[in-house]
Amino acid sequence: MIKKIFFLVLLFIGLSSYAQNAISGHINIEDVSKWDQKVYLAKINGKKTEVAATPIKKDGFFSFHKKHISEKNTMYRIYVNRVQKIINDTIVKEQRFVLSNKDSIRFEMGKGLFSTYTNSSPANAEWLRLRKFESKLQRSFSDEAVIDSSTYMAQMTSYAKDSLKILMVKLIGIRQLENKDLLDQDIAKNPSYYLSLLEELKSSDLNRSDYLFLEKKLAFLTNELVEQNYQRSKAINWILGLLVAGLLFFVFHLKRKRNYVQIDLSKQEKNVQGLILAGKSNKEIANELFISLSTVKTHITNIYNKLQVSSRQELLRKTQNS
Repeated sequence: MIKKIFFLVLLFIGLSSYAQNAISGHINIEDVSKWDQKVYLAKINGKKTEVAATPIKKDGFFSFHKKHISEKNTMYRIYVNRVQKIINDTIVKEQRFVLSNKDSIRFEMGKGLFSTYTNSSPANAEWLRLRKFESKLQRSFSDEAVIDSSTYMAQMTSYAKDSLKILMVKLIGIRQLENKDLLDQDIAKNPSYYLSLLEELKSSDLNRSDYLFLEKKLAFLTNELVEQNYQRSKAINWILGLLVAGLLFFVFHLKRKRNYVQIDLSKQEKNVQGLILAGKSNKEIANELFISLSTVKTHITNIYNKLQVSSRQELLRKTQNS
């Protein structure tokens, strides 16, 4: 009975210890003399930061406690080092994955150092889909001498917009463009998308250090948009100012005309008006037009009535203003 209880206690302790491991599994090292007998864990956030190291047991088992893993989705890298470096070393000595301390990853014993694994993180599953898409995209360009960067950017951005839901994975996709020196071009083509994404990142629970590289890239764009808005506002103010000035001039001009309406004078009345404006007297007008003095006076009366004036001086002023 005591042995059974002791066995159950050991089993419970073992299961509790296993549950506290975020990363565990086996690594296949055939010649232990050639390899450092530790597995290293590093965080990848623009740069590689070593987090922890754990010894490899005789059966190849290793594990990392959850305390080493961030609460938020983060890209990690586990790896082993050779005792002596080898030129043109083709053996894959590392594995990358996305993980949070709410998830766990388990490596199975296989042919390679880090063979197949199971990861409970949804973010890692989405990241693997992104890698698969990018690999397929790169293969489609493999037969071309020069990669069409515009097509590559357009397809990567479209995939990120439509298929990626987890912000951390979107950031990984953006870093892929940055690593290929394509991010600046894509920002120039899709400024509204990146500005909207930055606002989404700022309101998320991600560490600012995770997206700081993007924020710096967009700083010039934000300033440029502010400058564009300022110049646009300035131009609108100028246009409005000109419209107001034009309207004031128009009103002033109408006022100067005193609501003047073009009156249809007869041919003879126009002749008389012209001679009046030339300073001719009634007698001189009669002699020049070969009409009587009374006829001249009749024409002048008609002109005054039509133009609503009462004297030669007023006729002169009204004619000049119009």
